[in-house]
Amino acid sequence: MVHQTEETRDKIIHVAEALFIANGFADTQMKDIASAIGMSRNTLYRYYQDKYDLGFAILVVVLKRKAVVYDKIMDQIEARHYASILDGLQVLMKAYCDIQYQDDDRFIAEFDGYYAGSRIPSEFRAKLAQRLPNTINHRLTNIVLLGQKEGSIRVDIPANQLAITLLNAIPTFFRRMLLRHDALMEADNDTIPLLTPVLIQLLLDGMRPVPTP
Repeated sequence: MVHQTEETRDKIIHVAEALFIANGFADTQMKDIASAIGMSRNTLYRYYQDKYDLGFAILVVVLKRKAVVYDKIMDQIEARHYASILDGLQVLMKAYCDIQYQDDDRFIAEFDGYYAGSRIPSEFRAKLAQRLPNTINHRLTNIVLLGQKEGSIRVDIPANQLAITLLNAIPTFFRRMLLRHDALMEADNDTIPLLTPVLIQLLLDGMRPVPTP
C-alpha cells in the first residue's frame, strides 16, 4: 500500500497539467505522466484511477485558482469601487482573458475539447457542482442586476442570461485563439491578440441601455 501525500498529489497535478497542455489529452497517457514524475504507473493509479479522474482533479484546481481572481474583482464591483457597474464588469471581462493565466486556459480548452459530446461522463455536472459551487454565476447575476437598477446595463434581457453569456463568450473565444494561434485561417498572428478585446468591447456596447424611440 502506497501512503498518499498531498505533496505528491500536487506534483502529479503540476506535471500532468503541463503534459496535457503540451501534448493534448488524446496523446497524453498515464504512463507518460508517471514517467515524467518518476513513479510507477501502479503508484500513479493509486492516486488517480484513470486519465479522466486526473484531468478532472486538475480542472477543479484550475477553476478554484481562477475563482480567487474573479472573486476579488467582484468584491470591488459590489463595493462600488468603479464609476459604474458596467465599468467594473469591463475589468472582470479582461480578467477572463488575462494572458498571465494562459496555461490554465490552455488546459481547460484541452479538457473541454477532449471531454465533449458523448465523452462527457454522466456524473460530470453533479461532481463539478459538488467540488466547485456555482457562486461565480450567482454573484455575477446579482452584479448585473445592480447594474440594471443603476441604469448602466440594459434591462430588456434577463440578468441571468447576460451573466451566463459573459461567463462563456469571452473565455471560450480566448481559449480558441490560444489553441488555434498560427493555424487560425481568419487572421494572422499579429491580429489574434487584438480579437478578444474587440469581443469585450462588443459585449460592453451590447450591454448598454437600449435608447427608447
